[in-house]
Amino acid sequence: MNSNFQLLNNVKKTYWYINKMLINIPKNEMKIKSYVDENMLDIVKLTLSYQINSDNIRIRKGNIKEILIKLSLIDFFVLEIYKRGYIKKKKYMSITNYIIEIRKISYGLLRNEDNYI
Repeated sequence: MNSNFQLLNNVKKTYWYINKMLINIPKNEMKIKSYVDENMLDIVKLTLSYQINSDNIRIRKGNIKEILIKLSLIDFFVLEIYKRGYIKKKKYMSITNYIIEIRKISYGLLRNEDNYI
């Protein structure tokens, strides 16, 4: 299976999984909810942009680096949600595993882009 499609599939799965988790967060934490949702949508957008920009390596590398930054932000916000007690440890670990998988694929794609230069 192509790494691009793996990345997109994992991003989609993570987005839907996190979306289900966000339902349990109370309304007084709307700021965290919106940050997580916004960053996940940005990751989906950047993943699609990475696939479309097949001829410009500089843009593709920028997209991957931006995905890694957004993943770190999501990881931070999910940790904060866990610390505040809105999700259980099992769900936190599942989300973290999804993020780690996306991060591994992203670093692999970034290494692959470096080999083309």
